[in-house]
Amino acid sequence: MTRWEYRKIDLNDVPRRVDDIDVLIDAGKDGWELVGVTTNNIAYLKRRLEDPAAPPTARRRAASSRTSEA
Repeated sequence: MTRWEYRKIDLNDVPRRVDDIDVLIDAGKDGWELVGVTTNNIAYLKRRLEDPAAPPTARRRAASSRTSEA
């Protein structure tokens, strides 16, 4: 079973000199996937939790997989 970690970013708190898109791109580089944005500018993100018991090659395969078991 796939396990997910969730995070939210209040885009209203992003400094004016930083673009919202840049914040989301940085999160994406860390493995976060944007799930949605509310009307009050809260971005919800998720990323897959790695199974620490799985061998390293299995973890790599799971990370590169595009299918989802939600």
